[in-house]
Amino acid sequence: MNSSSISYLAFLSIVVLIYYSINFRYRWVLLLLACYSFYAFWKPGYLLLLAGTTIINYFLAFAMARQSEKTRKRKFLIILLISNLGFLFFFKYFNFFSASLQYLLHGAGVHFKIPLLNIIMPIGISFYTLQTIGYIIDVYHGKIKPEKHFGTFAVYVSFFPIVLSGPIERSIHLLPQLHRENKITFSYENVSKGVKLIILGLFYKLVVADRAAIYVNTVFSNSDKHFGLTYIVAMIFFSFQIYCDFAGYSSVAIGSAKLLGVDILPNFNRPYFASSFKDFWRRWHISLSTWLRDYVYLPLAYSFSRMWKKEKYLRIRTDRLIYFCAIFSTFFICGLWHGANWTFIVWGCLHGFFLAGENLLRLKTKRRILNIGITYFLILFTWIFFRSVSIDDAFSIVIKIFTKPGSLFLPQGPDIVAPIYTGLAILIIVITELKQEFFPSRFSFFNNEREFVRIFSYAAIIGLILSLGVFDGGQFIYSQF
Repeated sequence: MNSSSISYLAFLSIVVLIYYSINFRYRWVLLLLACYSFYAFWKPGYLLLLAGTTIINYFLAFAMARQSEKTRKRKFLIILLISNLGFLFFFKYFNFFSASLQYLLHGAGVHFKIPLLNIIMPIGISFYTLQTIGYIIDVYHGKIKPEKHFGTFAVYVSFFPIVLSGPIERSIHLLPQLHRENKITFSYENVSKGVKLIILGLFYKLVVADRAAIYVNTVFSNSDKHFGLTYIVAMIFFSFQIYCDFAGYSSVAIGSAKLLGVDILPNFNRPYFASSFKDFWRRWHISLSTWLRDYVYLPLAYSFSRMWKKEKYLRIRTDRLIYFCAIFSTFFICGLWHGANWTFIVWGCLHGFFLAGENLLRLKTKRRILNIGITYFLILFTWIFFRSVSIDDAFSIVIKIFTKPGSLFLPQGPDIVAPIYTGLAILIIVITELKQEFFPSRFSFFNNEREFVRIFSYAAIIGLILSLGVFDGGQFIYSQF
């Protein structure tokens, strides 16, 4: 049940209607049934894993919170981390690390075959694992008490608008909203905002992302036949494909939760208008970047600061060395989290390298437009590794871009309109976000004080979705991670 499909919209409508028609004391039952039904649509067998993760974290979090000794409390935290990360490693990374280890052994002359497992990664496991780990760490540090109501906690782990691809919620933000005593009443404002977010999300997904994917997939599925100019256009299209795909999903997810009176944290804020890599990660996949900051980067930086007491190491100031090691390690993990492939790891390491370079060299100019252009160009370069099937393919594309520009590939016959429509859709996004970024107080279509302007604007968006949208049930990119 894809979040951009008619079946999902029908499912959501039914859940919302029942939600506001029953007593608030039993709403957690409805939400839990909805969450598990939604998740079971993909693969019913993995409900056992989702339920098992919920049960383990629910009871062990209570046991951890009851410990008065810090040492015993830390042992429970380690057990919970190993449990959650163990499931993630087994289903997502076991074959990747086995194949990598076997490659290294063969390189060293050791011919030992490591068996690979025929397993399918449970959809959404990367997202609900991080959300659950955030909860147990918050309980460990006393930021939140363990949730007493098992049903509410189960909904927190599996909340259907966000379980597949986020945004990754925080326990201190989402759990109070899901609590069984929170009397959420029907609100026209919530419904209006929710529907508008869903419409915008469908435009991003169906009109921009899925239409850009047609050209991008055509180019990458015949990589040996294309040259540098084609790859430049394909990568520009891909940069908007992945942005609008994920931002579209996030908008639908936030809008879906809004219909239920639940506020979800924002996930994107015009990332391609970032003037630096640090600014980019304040705008891109915000729920992941803040999660990595709080639960990976800051603990690593603190640990390194306790280890390194000297003022300088290898003539490098300790504070800069700590930043470099912590940020590089964080983005190595970020890349690995995105997928069991060296292309994602290189992509993450490149972001870590550029962030460290910005911090150490401070090359940022005073001209914002120039900074935005440089940042986008470098981000476009990193997307090559993210999109490529292998490292070799990525380097081959880079070489072609700089040495073999060639001619631009254009589809023949009726398919020639695909890149034209894609360019038009991207232009709409760029103009809209340009206005929001630089002229936020000027004339607005969607938030205009005149009702007929607002209605006309959303009617136009719906018209574009129906006329230019790609309705082939294309899966969201981040649901694969």
